[in-house]
Amino acid sequence: MNLTQFWLEKGRTTAYFARGQTLDDPTESEQGGRFLYSGYEAFGKTKTCVDKKYGQELYTAVQAQGSRHRDTDAMKRLIVAYTKEVEKSAACTTPPK
Repeated sequence: MNLTQFWLEKGRTTAYFARGQTLDDPTESEQGGRFLYSGYEAFGKTKTCVDKKYGQELYTAVQAQGSRHRDTDAMKRLIVAYTKEVEKSAACTTPPK
């Protein structure tokens, strides 16, 4: 399982971020596209993690690409929980240098 955090130019979407991380299109979404997920990958956008100096927003990903097991509900729960924890962490307030 891979967990990723990535800063992108402000104004991008979770779909834009996901296209750069996978060749597959996630088939499910939550909260108006803030979270996108499939049976083995999930992508999210933080609400509060914004780097004003560089104009970037923080995105998250959970990927279990080597697994044959598929569970869309589990991936949804994982990306929502992971993104909430990232929003509470130092990663949210520490932009890339």
